[in-house]
Amino acid sequence: MTTFDFSDVEAFLDCHPDLFEEYLVRKAKCDQVSRWLKEHQPSKVSTATEERRGAAGDPLWPSNPDGLRRRSSHMELRRNFARSKATTAHRTYDEHVSLSEHESQSSMRRRALLRKASSLPPTTAHILSALLESRVNVPQYASSAIDYKYRLKETNEREFFLELVKDISNDLDLTNLSYKILINVCILVDADRCSLFLVEGPAHKRTLVSKFFDVHSGTTVRPSSSTLNSNEVQVPWGKGIIGYVAEHGETVNISNAYEDHRFSDEIDKLTGYKTQSILCMAICNSDGEVIGVVQAINKNPMGTPFTEDDEKVLQMYLPFCGISISNAKLFSESRKEYERSRALLEVVNDLFEEQTDLEKIVRKIMQRALTLLQCERCSVLLLEDIDSPADQASGFHIRSVLCVPIWNRTHQIIGVAQILNRLDRKTFNDADQRLFEAFVIFCGLGINNTMMYNQVKKTWAKQSVALDAAKIPLSSELGIDEFHFNDFSLDNDAMITASLRMFLEFGVVQKFKIDYEVLCRWLLTVRKNYRTVAYHNWRHAFNVSQCMFIMITTANFQDVLSDAEILALMVGCLCHDLDHRGTNNAFQAKTGSALALLYGTSATLEHHHFNHAVMILQSEGHNIFANLCSKEYSNMMQLLKQAILSTDLTLHFESMLMTACDLGAVTRPWKISKQVAELVTSEFFEQGDRERSELKLTPAAIFDRNRKDELPALQLEWIDGICKPLYQALLKLNRKLQPMVDGIDANRNKWQDLCLSYQQRRRASLSNQSPESDRSPKSNEYTGTNQHPDSKETLKLVKNTKVRSKSECSQDVRSRVNKGSYDDNQASAGNITAAGMK
Repeated sequence: MTTFDFSDVEAFLDCHPDLFEEYLVRKAKCDQVSRWLKEHQPSKVSTATEERRGAAGDPLWPSNPDGLRRRSSHMELRRNFARSKATTAHRTYDEHVSLSEHESQSSMRRRALLRKASSLPPTTAHILSALLESRVNVPQYASSAIDYKYRLKETNEREFFLELVKDISNDLDLTNLSYKILINVCILVDADRCSLFLVEGPAHKRTLVSKFFDVHSGTTVRPSSSTLNSNEVQVPWGKGIIGYVAEHGETVNISNAYEDHRFSDEIDKLTGYKTQSILCMAICNSDGEVIGVVQAINKNPMGTPFTEDDEKVLQMYLPFCGISISNAKLFSESRKEYERSRALLEVVNDLFEEQTDLEKIVRKIMQRALTLLQCERCSVLLLEDIDSPADQASGFHIRSVLCVPIWNRTHQIIGVAQILNRLDRKTFNDADQRLFEAFVIFCGLGINNTMMYNQVKKTWAKQSVALDAAKIPLSSELGIDEFHFNDFSLDNDAMITASLRMFLEFGVVQKFKIDYEVLCRWLLTVRKNYRTVAYHNWRHAFNVSQCMFIMITTANFQDVLSDAEILALMVGCLCHDLDHRGTNNAFQAKTGSALALLYGTSATLEHHHFNHAVMILQSEGHNIFANLCSKEYSNMMQLLKQAILSTDLTLHFESMLMTACDLGAVTRPWKISKQVAELVTSEFFEQGDRERSELKLTPAAIFDRNRKDELPALQLEWIDGICKPLYQALLKLNRKLQPMVDGIDANRNKWQDLCLSYQQRRRASLSNQSPESDRSPKSNEYTGTNQHPDSKETLKLVKNTKVRSKSECSQDVRSRVNKGSYDDNQASAGNITAAGMK
């Protein structure tokens, strides 16, 4: 621990006299100051003190030998304090520095002029401002001891009266002042008890409030400020003796209170104290307005009535009380206004420091309002907010309400602010209303600026998206605005660009506040999560989304579908085959794969695709739905699940749009459609090879590469049984989808030609066979009437599926998913597609 010698401390204090002076003022005790004055005060002060003490000739003085000297010491201390403050605050040079003998007279004159020009005069305004800013109370006359006042009253009435006036003249604390006035009035008129009531409230609703009721003349300790409000007594204007005096300004002197009809004995019954004589007089300000009432009770000795001399001396003293009370109230109001102004400046600082988040700024407004206006609750309601009965539900009891409108800079109401229940349980007054209105002005500016910032931010975002969109080729340049889109015309990067263009064309990026960077990252991740299988890959997902894009835009399905449904359908198209392994649901069930164990045998892959899509969305920086509210997000995920699960054909066309887009390759031009069919066949043949090698099973015709020549016949059955009825139903719903039906018809004719060509070759081959071949068992090869059993199952499934009416189809435009039973034969039939069937 560091130790200091006394010499070090003394040297430090010598170098810092201001610090020592401040410490002395705050910490010094009266007896210490008295000892210092004895040693340093001028000799004439001591002589005058001794003469006054000798002249008094009171035998009681020796019992308190330093009574008058103590008063003189206090007065000298006040003078020294005032001088030191004035010197410290306003001196611009050190007055104690002596001029050198060689300094010229002109130099002295220049120094005097400099002092005159640069010094700040200690005017009343400057002192009040300093007091408000520094929170230092005005130097007060120390209150004399009660016994000293009684002695002075008996020996020198003039000095006694002057002492009482000085006691209250410079006290700006209304609580201390009220207490002093009551004690002095008790001494002045020899009353046993006194009460002081001050006028509060507006002119039309004035009341008399006493924070010091029935102060005993012998009280030496002022009541704690924490108990003031609990001891507060209110008297209605014009009621009782006190109300009568306040209303009429007359003095009431009653020798027997119980004989006066205006007197109420409730306090006597409550306290057990009996009131006999009363002297009640009004306190007026300099304008003659009543600002309070003082009431003296029971003159001593008990039973003696108050005299006319008591009235006269009280009339002489109360004007000084009125002046002091007015000054204390003015100072209190000034302090309040200063505190409120400072609080408003803090509000301005807070509000204009945070103008990017409306929720944060509203929360700051409410927190500041609670502190500034000392209330229990605050609420800010903007025009788009919805009222909720929170107070009624919570059982909160509302006693008083102050509600004001919030205006913007164009004088338009943008909301309402309200505060509830003052902490002191009083009603809100005019001062509260003025302060709250001033507070709300700044709040309105802050809220308006935040709203403007958000609007600018949205405009900037739209502009940014527009600029980014301007860099992306148009739909016509990419070729995605046609039904006969070439599925193989774009490379991997171009498909990402085209996907962005489709999202921008629908306007979902702006409507759902999708971050452009997040959207790009999400698309790249989706592409990365497709495996390099022959058909169910990223290109197939993009082609399905392009088919959805052209169907919605051409057939004006925007009028039928909501923005959320359009976004869910587009995202569903891009994600509907995520992490596809090149095998169908039946294969997963037969092999007992991990996916089948995890999701079951009903729509196994479709559940996996949806969960994989959710996993990508939940990855950091990939949630394109991040700006949706909780309810919107839940609805969006449900729509997405419906869209993906409905691509399983065992659900019987539960989403006609998703099914039509998934099978869309069958509507493309012949060259493209045939190429897609070859890719699907290649993927199916790979699954058939695995069934033969791993499961030791004979694969169905569509999966058997040894029977590849049967593909045209299977395609015809596929088109006639599933595809043609589906697109004809959509055509009934919207005639603008005619190009898709035309494409199916053209492709069917091509497959029909291939089928006939195959039949001719087979007949020629059969005619050249040996007679032994005629005796061989009937082949299972394709003829016009002899179809593969799997194909018959598919056709049977299609025939059992009713094509619904136009009204039913319009309802099916919106995705619906219902649980359906899984069947291996149906699954097998569902996989004999050359256009994307699983």
